[in-house]
Amino acid sequence: MISKDKLQENVNAVKSDTKIALQTLYDSLNPGQRKKAVKNAEVKAIFDRYGVEYEG
Repeated sequence: MISKDKLQENVNAVKSDTKIALQTLYDSLNPGQRKKAVKNAEVKAIFDRYGVEYEG
């Protein structure tokens, strides 16, 4: 059985990896694609959940 601390550590690692991946994806878009992506409510909610820095 996994300890609560180890579980939290694993969750934090996955969240961090996800944030980095989403930030990299966003940063690779051109300005028009960035604007369009953030207009999508679902994408914006995911960016907000993972702390992705975006303009919009």
